[in-house]
Order: sequence, then C-alpha cells, then structure tokens
Amino acid sequence: MGRFALAVSLVLMSSTLAYTQTQTGNRPTFAVGDTWTFTQRTPQIGEEAKIAKVEETGSYVVVRPNSSCPACAWVYDKDLMLLQVLGEDGKPADASGFGFLGIGMRFLDFPLELKKTWRIEQHGLFRGNNVPYIIACTVSAYENVKTKAGTFKAYKIDRAWRIRVSTGPQPSWNDMVWYSPEAKTVVKFESGARGAQEWELASYSLKSQQ
Repeated sequence: MGRFALAVSLVLMSSTLAYTQTQTGNRPTFAVGDTWTFTQRTPQIGEEAKIAKVEETGSYVVVRPNSSCPACAWVYDKDLMLLQVLGEDGKPADASGFGFLGIGMRFLDFPLELKKTWRIEQHGLFRGNNVPYIIACTVSAYENVKTKAGTFKAYKIDRAWRIRVSTGPQPSWNDMVWYSPEAKTVVKFESGARGAQEWELASYSLKSQQ
C-alpha cells in the first residue's frame, strides 16, 4: 500500500472510530449538587431537580424543591429508572397526588445508539391507579437540539404509547424526548398527547464535571 493510500485509510478509520464513539451514549454518573432547571412543567415534578444523595450501589436520590411535594425524595437506579418516591417520613408518597409515575419503567436503555429499540410493557401509576402501558421506544436520531440552556448533541427517542384495555379502542399517543450526554438529562420533551405540558432545559450545573 502506498503512503498516500495508507494515510487516507488511517484518516477514514479515525473518522469512523470518532463517529462511533459519539454515537454511543453511555450511562451517566452523578455527584451531590448536580442541578437542572427546566421551563414550566407539571406541579408534581416542578422546574428544578437536584441530586441530594448518591448511593454506593450507583442509585441516587433527587429532590424537587419547587414541586408540589418539595420534601419528597425521588429514588432512581444507576440507569435513571425511577424506583420509588418517598415522602418526608421516608415512606412511599401518596401516589394519588401525582399525575403519572413511571416506577420501574426503563425509559432510557443504556448504552444509547442510533436505531436502538426497546419495549416497556408493564403497569404505571396514574393518579394512584395501576394502568397497563405498552411503550415502544426508538432512538431515531442523534442531532443538535436547541434549548434555553443552549444547543446540545442529543439522542432523539420516539415513544409510541398505548394503554391496554379489555374493551373498546386502546388509547394511544406519541411523544419525543431528547437525551443529552453532556447535560446528563433529557433536555427537551414534546408530545402529541392532548393537554401534555412540553418543556426544555433552562439551565444546569454539574458538580460531577468539575
């Protein structure tokens, strides 16, 4: 192989490797004090989320000081799956006070890659009631997304929701989220559901990157 051909080959290999690395979104790590603020969201989750505790297992606790339950602790596993919501007394919070709680639902299936698909098929809590959901998730793009906090490279995840019912048509809708490895969170949410509150990242501060 001539020198020129070898140089071209090395450049192409380096470019391919760099592209592959940017296209894989690995599981994030956090530190106490990591904070994100968002544009208007539902009162149950509020506009601010802050890491209050990181467990040795990799799970972590989030507080939402301006939500309708500022004393609640939102416990997530290392893959950002919600495990439980605890009240000020350390016991499970009254689920009827929340609109939707996707406890045990893996909305982010790390590592994220283009065209990756997964399916969530289990009950979620809606106003305290167990509702059987089927959610088909697809990573449809890795693209720039503009938010009030800036422009991020993010994984666009399309989600097709369906509620299983025994009779009649099954309610269904679609929404989209954009997850940014840089911000370590979903930075934008859009939905086709009637009355859904769309939002985006307004600011963030990561102790884990300092």
